[in-house]
Amino acid sequence: MYSIRRDIRNLKEPSGSKNNPPRTCRDLFAGHPNYESGWYWIDPNLGHVSDAFKVYCNKTIVAETCVYPDSHASKMPNIPWLKEGSIKWFSNLRGGFKFTYDNVGIVQMTFLRLMHAEARQNFTYTCINSVGWYNLENYSHGLSISIMGSNEQAFGSESNQPTVIYDGCRSRHSYSKTVLEVVTSKLHQLPLVDFLPQDYGLPNQAFGFELGPVCFT
Repeated sequence: MYSIRRDIRNLKEPSGSKNNPPRTCRDLFAGHPNYESGWYWIDPNLGHVSDAFKVYCNKTIVAETCVYPDSHASKMPNIPWLKEGSIKWFSNLRGGFKFTYDNVGIVQMTFLRLMHAEARQNFTYTCINSVGWYNLENYSHGLSISIMGSNEQAFGSESNQPTVIYDGCRSRHSYSKTVLEVVTSKLHQLPLVDFLPQDYGLPNQAFGFELGPVCFT
């Protein structure tokens, strides 16, 4: 009888372990209001636990389910990239790549989108003598980066403008960073998968990046 009660409780209030994952962090905190923010296992499609995956559950404001990009595709140090021909997306540069989330998979990401109303994600462009968003030299956005969503829609200075949290690369004569955030209710736009750098290839120029998690609410 105890075993049956335990099994029923686990179904109603999943613990966030690999063998007992909830669908989302919202479900986790609803069943365990005493839980703190941290890493937990979830299974949005409630299939076999073999496709459950770890996320960061953020309880600070609302229950956010945060999916991190694959570690090998989440950051790049400042490198003096060579500009060859026309402007190219980062994934098309020699040595570039797309941002991936292979630990989640397409099916589970689709279920996450279906169960939430909004998503957000930060992108940090690190720079050495390179414009990230605004260019103080000519007071324009002519060299600003663009970032691409998973539906291949671009967020840039001309359309679908992201929120500029910090723009330290605007002087074009510094080692700094530019931080952009995309917040959207069109969940097919996230996560981010690529970006378009423009101001590089000159002597003493370099850029890198750091990609934050996509967080669903």
